Amino acid sequence: MKQTVIAVVAVFAWLCLTPATEAATLDEVKEIVNLYYYGDQPTNLRNAKNVTEVVRQLDEYSVYMTPAEYNEYLNQYASSEAPAQVATIAAPHNPDNVSSNMMYGNVGYLKIKSFSAHLQEDVNAHWSRLKAAGAKRLILDLRFNGGGYVDSAEQLLGFFPRVKEAYKLQTRMGTQSGKVVPAKNQFPVDTYVLVNRYSASASEIVAVSLKDQSAANVVGETTKGKGSVQSLFELENGGALKLTTGHYTGPKGTPVQHKGVEPNIKMKPGTEHAGMHKRLVTSDLVAQGYQFIKGPTDVPQSKVFNVEFTQEMNFGPAKSFNKMELVKFGSVSIQTAKKASNEKTMTIQPAKPMALGAEYMLIVHPGIAGANGLNVVKGTYTPYTVQARVPARAK
Repeated sequence: MKQTVIAVVAVFAWLCLTPATEAATLDEVKEIVNLYYYGDQPTNLRNAKNVTEVVRQLDEYSVYMTPAEYNEYLNQYASSEAPAQVATIAAPHNPDNVSSNMMYGNVGYLKIKSFSAHLQEDVNAHWSRLKAAGAKRLILDLRFNGGGYVDSAEQLLGFFPRVKEAYKLQTRMGTQSGKVVPAKNQFPVDTYVLVNRYSASASEIVAVSLKDQSAANVVGETTKGKGSVQSLFELENGGALKLTTGHYTGPKGTPVQHKGVEPNIKMKPGTEHAGMHKRLVTSDLVAQGYQFIKGPTDVPQSKVFNVEFTQEMNFGPAKSFNKMELVKFGSVSIQTAKKASNEKTMTIQPAKPMALGAEYMLIVHPGIAGANGLNVVKGTYTPYTVQARVPARAK
């Protein structure tokens, strides 16, 4: 009987306290929104009867978390090193967050998946390795990068020599400027930054900053348009309100929120990596006086290339012949088997089937010796596109 009475009293007390607690939380949320929310101001904040009605009047990034939801959030993401403001939730340190490789023509490629807390040291290590391997140019890939720590965006911008200011942040308190964290190991001035519709938040901070200051070439398609920052407000009931408290713009005030960052060089989705590499390689060849020769499209994976000269040549041993290269865009010069089929023709066959839908370029360098003692003085380049799918077999 005693246990029953205690249970009844406990339930009665809970029923009496709940409306008061909910009312206090509602008032607290309204006050925070009224003071700090940045965006189109709610039109019916005063008459909202519960927290849900308040949140519905805010943007899609403002969220109320119950005590249980906030506790789960803290267990999953919180750390003592986390900054007070994040553009999106950043992933824990992942050694695979940054990757890189060398491409043909002394072009380095560096991809960043998210703006992690360790981004500066990771980028510095990868760029140092690329430079040691001979990289003179850089393609930085921020496609599908949804953001992360704003501090990391400030650090990444420090690798660009022309960047003087990171961004501007507009809040209810006014506009403040973001500072760049200088990096000693700087990128080339003509770095190319790839973005797409999934590049968001911290990625867009970097893209708009670079574009506003003409500090790099932004390549791809218009970004997502998530230029807002959220701050966490802990509530008396143990829950929390994640609230949009500001909008980022470029140093010159170029807006990002709901607009995105438009690239300097537009490219179709999925073509940015190989397409930009193709542009860089081609521009270098043109600058060196190489002649363009139009090649076929939709060639088979096992295509055999025949390079014919107008006079008899002194090709030399095929295994040591390096004046002809087959380059895969987005990659390197691929391994081929070379054979002189006659005095005027060299046959080039890829060691492995070429990738479906990929673009390649056959480059013939000057200096090849002719049988008459005269050398080839002008190189040539011929692009090819491999068929997108294997043809169906006839029945």
